[in-house]
Amino acid sequence: MLDWLWQKLGLDAASKQKKADLLQAIETVITGCDGRLKLLPGYQQRLLPGIGQTLDYLAGLPWQRIPPLELSLRSFATDRRLGLLFSSPLSLLLCLKGSAPLQAFFLSASQGDEAWAIMSMCKSENVRFGMVEHNGEICSDVAQQVVSFDQHRLIDPSASAEDLQQSTRHRGLAVLVAVIDRRIKLLQQMRLDLQAELGQIQLKLATFGHAGRVVIDATGGAGTVASLQLSDVQALRQREAAVQQQLQPLARLTELDGILEVVREVLEQPQGFFHVEAQTIYLNRMGVLHERLDADDVTALCYEQVVLGQLQPISRVLMPVYVQRQHVQELEQQFADELATLEQQQLQGGLF
Repeated sequence: MLDWLWQKLGLDAASKQKKADLLQAIETVITGCDGRLKLLPGYQQRLLPGIGQTLDYLAGLPWQRIPPLELSLRSFATDRRLGLLFSSPLSLLLCLKGSAPLQAFFLSASQGDEAWAIMSMCKSENVRFGMVEHNGEICSDVAQQVVSFDQHRLIDPSASAEDLQQSTRHRGLAVLVAVIDRRIKLLQQMRLDLQAELGQIQLKLATFGHAGRVVIDATGGAGTVASLQLSDVQALRQREAAVQQQLQPLARLTELDGILEVVREVLEQPQGFFHVEAQTIYLNRMGVLHERLDADDVTALCYEQVVLGQLQPISRVLMPVYVQRQHVQELEQQFADELATLEQQQLQGGLF
């Protein structure tokens, strides 16, 4: 009975530990966004409900429900997915050698010869015209959607799949902190841009109805002399009202309390700013998109699509991967001449 009462009041050991974890997470968020927010009284209590929702949401994200892809020379012959992600084995080698986290992992004496990591990529879709077979006939100039991947990055190399899973869950909060920080900066820049536009509009309106009056625009906008015709007045007035309306909710960003409100809003609705969804697409060996596995050369490609932020959202494709130190060495031996040529070109380029 007494234990139940202590738990109800949040005074038992488990409840105390949970609250301590929540407060620590709040400090992580504030430090990553704007340390000045700690000057506000009661900032922890204002963020406490939201941080609980955020941590629960991050814990339920569908991370790594996809089997890891082996990054090796052999996989280019045995796993068609690798050929869809990299243009050649050489491009794979350059990705592995250019990954500072992976190189640091293999250089560490405490780590083994195997690494599990998350590979982040940008997915691009373009339309081209090609030939397709339909009912036994070859049709030319048919619009085809081609999918390609670039900007490969390896994230959080770990000694085991379990370690990577744990690291990924912890990284989720750090990613959301970066999303919040970026949102604050974008909103602040939007406010400055709108204020500058409003100033230019009002300068132009100041010349209307005063013959011979000239206003010099020193704000750096296009054109240094603001002049106004009668036909432009209505459009400028409408734009002035629209800009003023857009500025109203952004005015809070001039104060710390308003910035804290932005942080609170994101923490209480994390799903609107950090979205992860498992997706499967079907591509042939040339990267042409198919609706289903309708041909022998079509491969199912599974990945996690991550969308970060609402203002100018960032989209990335994530896939768990596996690589051995030996895999890197085999690729280096296979492309030793190409690597030497690239290194020589880099040295020559650095002389000018």
